[in-house]
Amino acid sequence: MEVSAEDNSGPESETKNNSVIEETTPESFIEDIADDYVHYTKFDSTKEKEKFNENIEEMLTKLEEFCGLVDMIRVDNNLCLSETLPRLQKKCAKMQEIFEKVDKLEAFVGVVQANMAVLEECVNKAEDEMGSLSGLKKMLSSFVGPKKSVSKSDKKLVFEPPEIFSTKAYFPEPQGDKETEKEETSEKNS
Repeated sequence: MEVSAEDNSGPESETKNNSVIEETTPESFIEDIADDYVHYTKFDSTKEKEKFNENIEEMLTKLEEFCGLVDMIRVDNNLCLSETLPRLQKKCAKMQEIFEKVDKLEAFVGVVQANMAVLEECVNKAEDEMGSLSGLKKMLSSFVGPKKSVSKSDKKLVFEPPEIFSTKAYFPEPQGDKETEKEETSEKNS
């Protein structure tokens, strides 16, 4: 780049022009770039090395914590598989026995309900045949006058009890109880 004569107005402009000329020469440009590259290569790596080492230490600490957690989980799994799971299986087997007992008890309750319905029907039938009065009517009639004989009572009614369940069929006596009863009766006889 060349400077025209009109721009040269004094000594200041001459130095400006010289500096512009110096900066634009390829040699000065190369020197400036070389200086910049020198500044790039000259840096203090100790700070970054410390940060890098701190990050590595932090990662190692986290890795150790993670390994400890994994070990605890393995121990818990082994405990669960070796002790807890077999206990649960035994409890489930015992629960099956309880479920069977509950089923039998439900069947027993159904039989008792059926027998109670039959007995209730017999009681209703007997009340109808005997001419039973409610408690209030009985009290009022006793105050009003002497009791009248009921013509139905002259008949002989025979009560036939319905067949009902036997608890021994549903609840057999344990073997130990029979043996103790036999021992008690043999001791009394002696």
